Amino acid sequence: MSGIAAKLQQNRARAAGVGTNAHAVKFLNQDYEALKRECLESGRLFQDDTFEASISALGFKELGPNSSKVRGVEWLRPK
Repeated sequence: MSGIAAKLQQNRARAAGVGTNAHAVKFLNQDYEALKRECLESGRLFQDDTFEASISALGFKELGPNSSKVRGVEWLRPK
């Protein structure tokens, strides 16, 4: 799809409300309401198995893997 066609499609989707709270775009096909319901029913905290907890997930440049700002960062998961 060309840049102009993609921009038109994006504008139409935005005009239709895509990306708003009422029409949220699912990230990696995750359904927030279903995940929330499952956590509440099971009494467990949410753990995102699709998210790799690593220093590279923080970004790049100032928070990149070789940055002094991320030394000692420890990823914690709910217990």
